[in-house]
Formats: sequence, structure tokens, C-alpha cells
Amino acid sequence: MATEITPGVLRDWQLEVAAYTDGAEPTAWTRVGGLTEFTPPVYEKNQEDDSSWDGNGDGSMIGTGRSWKTEGTVKVARKGLTTDPGQAILEAAGENILEEGFVHVRVINTQEPTKGRVGIADATWTPNGGPHTDTTKAGFSLAGRGSLAPVTIAP
Repeated sequence: MATEITPGVLRDWQLEVAAYTDGAEPTAWTRVGGLTEFTPPVYEKNQEDDSSWDGNGDGSMIGTGRSWKTEGTVKVARKGLTTDPGQAILEAAGENILEEGFVHVRVINTQEPTKGRVGIADATWTPNGGPHTDTTKAGFSLAGRGSLAPVTIAP
């Protein structure tokens, strides 16, 4: 008997950020509100050719490093309305370079709310255009700086 597959939904994910504090662990996290699209962290491997001249002609690849990235889209409040605090952290970092462009990141799958992943990322923030009938949105991208470590989150 086949097991029926029930897919997850986007809202199974929660993204929290904290302003970068020169490597010190944050004492408080701020949830990023208004997510309309979200890609959980994905590792990408750097692949190098390690085949040799004396091989049989078949190539061989080896992973020599990896990096992670997460990205998404958020609804942005109209001018004069309250800005989402998590979005404000991402936008401020996204406008800067070097350490001022970093944020602490915590990603939680709400189906396993005591398990998460934390890391430091370089943030980008891009206001989106579109048809005049669209709501105001912005895209963000978080490129990992080092590992994305598992963490246990207190309920």
C-alpha cells in the first residue's frame, strides 16, 4: 500500500535575524515578517576536475569547498506605515559593505521548532518593481560566511 504524500507549505519556515555584532552571539533575534517567497538555506559545492592524464578518458570531479545561500521576497509597508523590524535589519545590512553588510541568521522549520540553523551572512536587499497593481515588495539574499550550524532552540 502506497503512502500518500502530503507536501509542506512555505509557512513551515521562519527566518530570524540580528544585527551583526563583530562575531559575538546575538542576545535577541528578530523575526522577518511579510515573507511571500522563501528558499531555505542551500549548500552549493565548488567542483574541481581531479581526473588525470593517465586515466581512461573519463572525467572525475571532487568537491573542494561549499557555501550556503538563502533568499526570499517580502511585502514592504507603504511609506509612513510601521516598517517590519526584521526587514529593517536586512535592508540596513543590504545597503552596506564589509562587516556592516553582515547579519546573524537563524532559520527554523516550524514543523521541528526546537531545531534550527544559525550562521552569519552577507545581506543584499533589492526593492522590486512590477505592475502598478502589485503590492510593494523587496527581495533579499543571504550569502553564508562560514558554516550554517545546527542549534537547539528553547521552546
